Amino acid sequence: MSSVIRAVKVFETLSDVDCAELARFMRIRQYQPGTTVFERGKPGDTMLIVADGALSVVMPGPRRRNIEVARVGVGEVVGETSCIDPAPRNATMIAAVRTTTYELGRKELKRMHREAPRVATTLVGAIIRSVTMRLRRVDERIERELAGHLAARLPELRQTLRSSTRSTSAGTSSARTAFCRVPPLAGSAAGSKRPDTWTAMLARLRGSA
Repeated sequence: MSSVIRAVKVFETLSDVDCAELARFMRIRQYQPGTTVFERGKPGDTMLIVADGALSVVMPGPRRRNIEVARVGVGEVVGETSCIDPAPRNATMIAAVRTTTYELGRKELKRMHREAPRVATTLVGAIIRSVTMRLRRVDERIERELAGHLAARLPELRQTLRSSTRSTSAGTSSARTAFCRVPPLAGSAAGSKRPDTWTAMLARLRGSA
């Protein structure tokens, strides 16, 4: 068991002694093909190392049929964050073939903290580093996709901006034209003695019309 643990990338910082000590707290779990290992939404507090076989990560598809979105092979770990912070599973996992795994639960991790605190601390640190790197990769992927989306929409955004600018300019020009056509007030240079439009309006407002 310790040789399989030693080959897991997540635990590459653990020494041979640490891996042998970790193996002491793990249990062997075997699954027949088609057996549900994790169910999405159900609480979980264990992590698994695939020692033999493969696990299929599935999501619900049309007509209630599962669609495989990923596959976990030998030497890979699943559910490591649940071992530290129990939470509902975010995906359903099914044994793709006859599969053997090594399981570590939160209960065993607590016992490890009491009986082998240095190994427990090293293990938790390795898991946190693994999760941090995974989140960083997700962030980088999101940034790339956003950049590509914005680049694809740039011509459309430029055209919208030009159209908006033309509409604003046309509105300003119309307003200027309308302002220039306002009738002159009484007593202006036109010299008219009859009340103009503005005078009549003011008279109505004052109630004298």
